[in-house]
This record gives sequence, structure tokens and C-alpha cells, in this order.
Amino acid sequence: MQRALAVFTIVFASMVCAGTQSLAQYLTGSAREDFIRSTARSCMQTKPNNKETRDIPDSLFEGNCRCYANALAEKLTVADMRSGNAAATAPIMQAAAATCYRAMKAEAAGLYKAGQYPKQ
Repeated sequence: MQRALAVFTIVFASMVCAGTQSLAQYLTGSAREDFIRSTARSCMQTKPNNKETRDIPDSLFEGNCRCYANALAEKLTVADMRSGNAAATAPIMQAAAATCYRAMKAEAAGLYKAGQYPKQ
């Protein structure tokens, strides 16, 4: 799942960044919003096809996807996105995925403990 999402993220980011002036900058404004929206949507689309994620309630997984997309927008520069250099982007993407997954698990545990775990 992460590999397909990573490829989509880099390709989409390259398209979004085509008009951005400085490669050392991070996405801002509508380019950032478009990136986050598209990355989160792509993340949600991978959910049903992945045995590790398909049983996670959509409401929890959607939060995970938004977290991931925002983390990438905060950590990847335009140059990172355009480069397609997995050596540069993979550690950032892996850290974002791990952080957001832990946050989703913590939220799920809290909801379960309170008797409010969402149904699919």
C-alpha cells in the first residue's frame, strides 16, 4: 500500500509543483490544499484492497490519511517532490506513515475503551 501511495504522491506532487517558483520551498496555498486533498483521497482508495487496512473503520482510516498527507506537505520540499529520488523521500514518507498509524491506533484504543469504537 505504501509503495503505491508513494508513487502517486510523488507523481501528483510533481504536477502540482510545476508552477512553483522555488524548489527549496514547501507547498503553500492552493497547491498545498490540492496536494493534501489528492493524497488523502488516494490513501483512502488503497484501503479496500489492502488486507492490513480493509477492516479499519473508514472514519479512523480517513484521519490516518489526512494526517499522512499533512505530514508530507509539511516535510517534503518542492525539490524533494520533483526529484522522484526515493532515497530522499522514502524516509520522510515512512516516518509520516508510522507516526500517523500510531496516532490512529491510539485513537482506536481510546474509542474502544470508551465503548465508542466506530462500525464500518
